[in-house]
Amino acid sequence: MESTLLAHFQESCAKHGDRPAVIDKQGVLSYSELGAQVGRLASSLHAQGLEPGEAVAISIADERDHLLTSMALIRLGCPQITFGGHDQPSQRQGLIAKCRAVAVVAANTSADDGVPVIIPDFERAASTLSCADSSLPVPDDGVVAFLQTGSGTTGTFKVIPTTHRSLVFQALTRHMAVPSGVEYVPSPIEFLYSKKHRLRSLVTGYTGLLHVAEHSHIPDVSRRFGVDILRLSPGQMQSLVDFGIRLPDGIAVYVGGSRISGPLRAAFQSSQVRSLYVEYGATETGNIAVAGPEMHDRYPDGVGQPLPGVQLVIVDDDGRPLPSGVEGLIRIRTPGMTTGYLGDDELTARTFPDGWYQGGDRGVLTEDGVLVFGGRADDMMILNSINIFPAEIEKVAEGFPGVIECAAFPMRSPVHGDIPMLAVVAADGCDLKALMSYCRERLGIRAPRKVIGLPEIPRNPQGKVVRRDLSARAANGEFQ
Repeated sequence: MESTLLAHFQESCAKHGDRPAVIDKQGVLSYSELGAQVGRLASSLHAQGLEPGEAVAISIADERDHLLTSMALIRLGCPQITFGGHDQPSQRQGLIAKCRAVAVVAANTSADDGVPVIIPDFERAASTLSCADSSLPVPDDGVVAFLQTGSGTTGTFKVIPTTHRSLVFQALTRHMAVPSGVEYVPSPIEFLYSKKHRLRSLVTGYTGLLHVAEHSHIPDVSRRFGVDILRLSPGQMQSLVDFGIRLPDGIAVYVGGSRISGPLRAAFQSSQVRSLYVEYGATETGNIAVAGPEMHDRYPDGVGQPLPGVQLVIVDDDGRPLPSGVEGLIRIRTPGMTTGYLGDDELTARTFPDGWYQGGDRGVLTEDGVLVFGGRADDMMILNSINIFPAEIEKVAEGFPGVIECAAFPMRSPVHGDIPMLAVVAADGCDLKALMSYCRERLGIRAPRKVIGLPEIPRNPQGKVVRRDLSARAANGEFQ
């Protein structure tokens, strides 16, 4: 199993040749056509100055062009960072500096990120008159393929290096309800969840339908393109239930990213399809467990048994294993996980004790080995699968004139997960609306949705902010 993502992709191209690899608004691209275009684009990027091993950012919104660029960088052995449309200039520049990226591969030169911009020659890549450079070195399985990003407890981004070896393991061990077919992730490729599943499809010989429609059109798109596997966010799942627009029979639906309640599972299975799979995992590990259709009635919060090759234990606060039925901290060990964070030894030591990943989730293992998710042990919020730490919001807000102290906290939503809010103790004349705009400019999608002025921030006797109190007050309508 220890092989590169590139080698498995090339294997798929040789094995599946004329089978559609990608479907989008432009039409169909077969495995053989995609493989050839990836090789030619990699050669073109190399001719434009990119060298194997150099970290590069991608800022391309077009689905097919982004996928081609991502695969070409994998062919070159260049670790890649993905920039999304919601990322602010300060965030982009901070990541470029932290990851030591030498360039941004973009569709145009509209953004100034402080490093050279490379515009890929997609026309040349599509032309059969040009050919790939066979002399390019082939990356080995220990080379970093992705520099994934997430929120950090200090208010800065954490960067998660993910190797070819890890991604291949995640691709080959993921649960799939059918052995082959069309897989659809109806969200833009700039979101890492979508991008990784598109690449996993190419490794395992599935046909990937790129993002072609808004949420309300998902059933029509699924029928039109014969989708076999549909991967939804909790919000998309809830919308289908609310709209009552039924998915086609026979489709298998996977959902993850935050807690999926028992009532929502039941409503979805009764109004949509029975074949509902709830996934559990982390950016650092990939998917580690899946709860199938037969499990939701018995375990409304169950996320399944560990996937092949995944070790999972429940421990107490001191790291001692706990017996079945006792809730504690979830520890994971798998060949598909990363082993640390770029440039953050302290966070690495805290999160990866003794070679295990302990990200702060709580859970219970049942007697028959099913993991029941128990929520977060720390303060991290999860908004539509996006991890947000209070510290990153507070760090920005504290730089605004007139803010004396502040505390970020979640307002719970059954659809979106945790909606970030900000409680502020402010000096006279502090403009809270301007503060919210200030946060949006610097945090983008991670900004608080509402800013509330309070005479004091609730704290416990030890002086720690009681975020649970703020969330409860929000739930009771106090901050309307």
